[in-house]
Amino acid sequence: MNSPTTFKPGATQTVAVGASSAASNAINAQTTEIRVIATVDAYVEISSAPTASSSSFILPAFTVEYFRVAGSDKVAVLRVGDNNGTARVTELSQ
Repeated sequence: MNSPTTFKPGATQTVAVGASSAASNAINAQTTEIRVIATVDAYVEISSAPTASSSSFILPAFTVEYFRVAGSDKVAVLRVGDNNGTARVTELSQ
């Protein structure tokens, strides 16, 4: 049995975190877990056609979070304050 927190990192995408929602490319259809971290506080939305908004959940800056995703989901981000940054979305496998 695999440990639920032991992953092999795969492809990583960088997404700009700015004044408007920006989305990653679609996650690989076989990927079921991702790791997300951003350099600024960011609103995050995950779905097949996401748009991050002030009602999306907040990912604090430099906080690593892991999410279960459906094949071909995308990750959208939007800055919380006035500072722009980047988010990194890494596909994971066990």
